[in-house]
Amino acid sequence: MVASAFFPDDAKFELLGGAMKKSKMTYELFEVARLILDKEDRLSIVVRHLDADTRPDAQLAVSIPDGHPFLTEAEAVSHVMSRHLDKFFDVVEVEVEAPKGSFLMVAKCPQTGKLLGAPTHHSYQRNLREHHARHCPNVPFDSFKGRLEMVREQEQIDAWLKSMSSRSEYAPKDRKEGEPERLESLDAARGFLQAFRKDLVVKNHPWVRFAGRLLEELNPGPLRDSVRFALEQQRAFPLDTANGIRGRLRKEGFHLYKKGSKGITYACSVRRRCRDPKAAFSDPMAKLFDALDRKPAQQAKDLVLALAGENAEAAAKTQVLTDLSFLIGEGYIANLPDGRLFAQPILSSQAQAKEEAANDEAAEESK
Repeated sequence: MVASAFFPDDAKFELLGGAMKKSKMTYELFEVARLILDKEDRLSIVVRHLDADTRPDAQLAVSIPDGHPFLTEAEAVSHVMSRHLDKFFDVVEVEVEAPKGSFLMVAKCPQTGKLLGAPTHHSYQRNLREHHARHCPNVPFDSFKGRLEMVREQEQIDAWLKSMSSRSEYAPKDRKEGEPERLESLDAARGFLQAFRKDLVVKNHPWVRFAGRLLEELNPGPLRDSVRFALEQQRAFPLDTANGIRGRLRKEGFHLYKKGSKGITYACSVRRRCRDPKAAFSDPMAKLFDALDRKPAQQAKDLVLALAGENAEAAAKTQVLTDLSFLIGEGYIANLPDGRLFAQPILSSQAQAKEEAANDEAAEESK
């Protein structure tokens, strides 16, 4: 079927990245991936035919007017016929002679209420297929046909006969010399599009990228089911999506690092700075580091209480918060979205330079 991959929508990611930079918070990479995956309109989705590497003909189709992907070209053309017919044709009502004869019943679509004709009339099957293509394309034709109501009231039969005194014909827009002036049926209009307007209707490619907001609008079926299944898998464990946004985060000016050699990967707009064992900090800042080293993951209010005291004056509490804000802004302390605080580890300048060089190399590789 298809393989699905999920990337951030450019505009939404720009907004998200701006908020992350402004906050100077440190985010788990998986958390950023889940923020993107949480809302479909934050996504850009790429679907790729699983056999694309081994079969040149293994391609997907995309509806050019709206970017919807499909497994087959025929599905894409049917979609354009049902959703975008007005982009290609002007519909003209033409008077014709109403059917003659005696009819015992007419079919009625329960979804639209439209009378589709008597089963014994020669136009019946064509009317069914045209109505299905225009109004119920997401329903399998046999299911659509099985749901039709057969009504026998003479009033309904007369109403159908009256409706048959005219028919819709399709006049091509931007008609060129040699092209027909009118098409007498939807089947003829479909054939016209495939013969004369195919480059405006559908294109084929091994992979298709489409906006996540379109996912809900895709026709029910294997392709949409496959994408939704992959999306739920990523929401549960977003490894592929997280790896996919590493380079994008670095290009946007974020710094990525692991807490511990095999620990969780974090991203922050502020470059991480570890404490050199030879560096000296002011006594209040040293106490902040000491408090977080002894008890990591504290909240700011708990640090203020521990360092300034419950009954301290406002100025003392403000000083703790000021020092804390400075150290967060300089990258010495990580401030997570849930309020937890972590002091970056003590590393020699040589070890930190090695770590930064590795991060810079990874950043260059992602460009």
